[in-house]
Amino acid sequence: MPGGPQKKRRMVASDFEQSSSSGGGINYRAPCTSAEGRPCDIFKNLRFWNVFFWPVGHKLREVHPGQLSLVETSRADMSTLDWLNHQGKAATLLQHLLRYHRCLVTVQLGHWLLMAHHQPICDALVKSPSLRKLRLRLWNVDPRVLRSFAVVLPHLKNLEELECLNYLEKTFCEGLSEFLVNARSLTTFTLKRPVLDSLGGRIISQGLMRNASITALSLHLKSNSYGKKLAEYLRENQTLRNLTLIADEYATFDQRELRLIIRSLFRTTTLSEVKLENFKKNEDNSCLVALLFSKNQSLRDFHMVKGSLYTDAYPPKSALFYPWLAAFRKNKTLEKLTMELSCFSLEQCRSLFEALKFNASLKNITVERIQPLSAAEISRAMRDTGVRECFFFSSPCYVENPCVELMGCKDLSNVAIHASVFTNSDSFRTTLHVLPSCTHVTSLSITVWEELFDWNAMNALISQYIAATTVLKELSLTIFREIRDHVNHNESVLVRALAINKSIRRLHIDRLCFNESEAQALADILQSTRTMCYFSYYPEDWQYTTLLFQKLSTNFSSNYTILGLNGYIHQVDHHDLFILDDVVHRNVSLVARAAHFVTGTRHRYLAAAVELVHFNPGLVESVRKLASIDEDEALSRIKNSLKSFSELDDFMRLAGVVKHGVSCHRRDDGQKQLVDIGRDCWLWIRQYLTVGDILDEH
Repeated sequence: MPGGPQKKRRMVASDFEQSSSSGGGINYRAPCTSAEGRPCDIFKNLRFWNVFFWPVGHKLREVHPGQLSLVETSRADMSTLDWLNHQGKAATLLQHLLRYHRCLVTVQLGHWLLMAHHQPICDALVKSPSLRKLRLRLWNVDPRVLRSFAVVLPHLKNLEELECLNYLEKTFCEGLSEFLVNARSLTTFTLKRPVLDSLGGRIISQGLMRNASITALSLHLKSNSYGKKLAEYLRENQTLRNLTLIADEYATFDQRELRLIIRSLFRTTTLSEVKLENFKKNEDNSCLVALLFSKNQSLRDFHMVKGSLYTDAYPPKSALFYPWLAAFRKNKTLEKLTMELSCFSLEQCRSLFEALKFNASLKNITVERIQPLSAAEISRAMRDTGVRECFFFSSPCYVENPCVELMGCKDLSNVAIHASVFTNSDSFRTTLHVLPSCTHVTSLSITVWEELFDWNAMNALISQYIAATTVLKELSLTIFREIRDHVNHNESVLVRALAINKSIRRLHIDRLCFNESEAQALADILQSTRTMCYFSYYPEDWQYTTLLFQKLSTNFSSNYTILGLNGYIHQVDHHDLFILDDVVHRNVSLVARAAHFVTGTRHRYLAAAVELVHFNPGLVESVRKLASIDEDEALSRIKNSLKSFSELDDFMRLAGVVKHGVSCHRRDDGQKQLVDIGRDCWLWIRQYLTVGDILDEH
């Protein structure tokens, strides 16, 4: 610290009684009150706790119904004059949570929180009764911090998941290696540094080779990343079920290293899921992956993400294409696959689809990329061969002739319209006129250059479509302007269209700048929406993000729909960002609770969440994923779950008022009691009464 070490003042309870930001205080010494069907009392005051964690770049979040997580935020607020005091308060709260709160199961630690308080926090980590996941993000920290963690790691006997993203100092690596050797409960290990070729990496790999508990491993690699040693580990390991390897996206991974790694997977009998990210494969390694599918009998999921097959980008010759045909024909165990199709010609794709038709297990294929502007032909080939239902496009499909392709191919639901493919404004205008009749298009990305078209005319047509559509779920708008004249551009027509629309769930706006009145109108839309769950805004000038988010923060607490907000948040006022973040994560937590109630966990606090967010489209998606059902079934279950506690006895029982049913002693004066009012009267009262209105007996 500047000026030498400073004596730390011991925190007392009065330090947490009031906060100008929170308007209240917390009793941080209160013990954990979590129990079966009842979350800890701390969840009622998360906002007040986060007032102390937020300035040092951390926040508390409900990671699972009734379970607490400390996570790192995008930045710390070092502008406050009393920042060191904030550090001390946050460290004190974390120590208490670790020692006394069994509801805290996940902790992510960044250097902002650890600067001057690493030792007491390390001591508290060992005392935690419930810590299951630890994420370390220790950049630019004093080596003493790393050494403290080197000492504490071997003592975390109950840790199930460990993630490291930090400078790997030698002593830390030795402590980590010792921990890996002796860990019995650790099942997931993530190393987010490409260091396996370094001295520290070799130390860690020694511990990894001797570990007998890890079932999920994720490693970041760079060229010459000790591939021989990794391949040896993969060949000999008998516990690993899930493997993720991520290559440096800015460097070409050595093909010889990759070959060793792929070959090591041929004879594994325990590995069921593999993900390779950012790997560009040459002809030999692409064929080797196909051969792996033919040989391996344990793999269920295989994902090749953000990479490429056949690095020369030309369709492979017959001899190099045949292994893929053989793989699709021979493999009997693979169920999910992510890959690109852009390296194959249309005829080769058709041959793959024909082979897939006879594969009984592989019914879920995510396509990352296809040949540019060939989406309609690819989709028709899938449909003609009877495998269209097996394929999902992870990114929008660019169409060259939207009028023809959109009307002629009903399989294209995720579409990108790029102004560069149009020869004149008339063809673009025609496309916008056609869109309303394309009810199969549920996701749309539009990119326009203002200098190529009259933006006011295009804006009007786009706005008409937005206002009229009832099927579009996702919309991305990107407008490029040659001249930065934000003041004289009017986007009010677009804003009014967004106010009318009731179908869009995800909205992304790029480069458009809204003036003050438009920003206020858009903020009003976001505050009151009951349909839009995710909003992203990246204007050409970041100050317009600040303007919009400042206006949005004013009355945002009444919103129970928004589940994600993104933008240039590094420039947004910390207080505004705190308010927005608090509401968004409250909504995320409520949706997660409600989804668990709908899928069968009948707890009082989960029912209260259903009443608050039953209309949220995000709940439908959460239930769908949690129960592995389709959207219609998810909607039906949500409706039935609300009905399940509408009647008097059901409501009172779920609210904890009675154990079985409502019964009343007869009154001497003959006055009607609750059981006498009749079902219709009760249901009328029920409209104004929620589970959350009933006071907790505790």
